Amino acid sequence: MSPLPSWLEELLKALPANIDRRRGAAEISRNLFPVSHRSLEAWPLPVRHVNGRAIVATRELFELAYAKFASAPPLMAARRARRPDQPGAPR
Repeated sequence: MSPLPSWLEELLKALPANIDRRRGAAEISRNLFPVSHRSLEAWPLPVRHVNGRAIVATRELFELAYAKFASAPPLMAARRARRPDQPGAPR
């Protein structure tokens, strides 16, 4: 797994050692990228079921999330202008 940047290390100090998937998804969405708690079901994480909740280690969850974030390639988000010969182009 990727080592975490210092700002995520500081965040982990404020979070509990173990969290459920719903709270984990909320923290990842708040700090890294949007994700659903249902998406976390497919992530390769060790899970403990306690009181009907799937509990994961917070550090492992954030290490995997940061690895996904760091491996995503940056893309340009600008729209391209339409060529005059394309349908729907201004005349």
